Amino acid sequence: MPRIGIGIVTYNRLDVLKSTIANVRRFTRHPDVNFVVADDGSTDGTLAWLRESDVAVVGGVNMGIAWNKNRALYLLSEMLGCEVVVLLEDDTQPTAYGWESEWIAAGRQWGHANFAAPWMKHMFLGGQGTAADPILCDSVTAQCAVFSRESLLFGGYYDSRFKGYGHEHVEHTRRLVRVGYGGTERRVDGKDEVRYKLIRCPLNIVDVPSHLDAAQVERNLAIAGPLMVDQNFRAPWQNDPELKQFRSEMRSVIDARPQGFSLRESKTATPPGLGGRLRRLFGGR
Repeated sequence: MPRIGIGIVTYNRLDVLKSTIANVRRFTRHPDVNFVVADDGSTDGTLAWLRESDVAVVGGVNMGIAWNKNRALYLLSEMLGCEVVVLLEDDTQPTAYGWESEWIAAGRQWGHANFAAPWMKHMFLGGQGTAADPILCDSVTAQCAVFSRESLLFGGYYDSRFKGYGHEHVEHTRRLVRVGYGGTERRVDGKDEVRYKLIRCPLNIVDVPSHLDAAQVERNLAIAGPLMVDQNFRAPWQNDPELKQFRSEMRSVIDARPQGFSLRESKTATPPGLGGRLRRLFGGR
């Protein structure tokens, strides 16, 4: 069985985060799951509660959605060696046992897939929404997505130039599609025709206040245009100061979790060789 990772990204939504974690633990059946919450500088007691509850958490100062998703993806994929990583937003809750099975299969088969949200049904272009027969759609949403380690090695991570909220997930998914993961792309009448692969899943999207900021969305839209045609690999950082910040966050969470990153509340050993992998990636202390 492949080792998989499940990450939840959160910011100032402690009450709903608690129930999301409970649902993930209750309904996940895969036997080898590493789990982490990525917290983007919450000020509502989230960090204290996670630590008191012995939930693995990686975080730092508020950096926006792109940076925060990279925290979870990089830790689970690069540091812990998960073959497949499922990433959930904090308001996205599994509601049926074994919910993760189609995501794991889709990650292994396609490298990347996104959530077939019910409100997008009128845009579906065919497919059953299974890993074997994903729905094809010309639009994408970010509540839940799966990434293979291979897709991140070749396509890279979210672009940290996106700050706050907006457009970061579309740009990243387009980049993964362009390097062969999670959809198809072709040129039709001088325009790119993209078809994303979507998975049906028993997920409940909780109605919570949005972090939408119109100014952030506008700024990110201006950034997104040029980046959409650039399929170069992206590290989670743009420069040396960002690299040092990101490395510090990774070191901090590894140092804080000698008991490991098991989804289950019982403690397990840290994966063998993790310390050596950390030194190889980031150099000695």
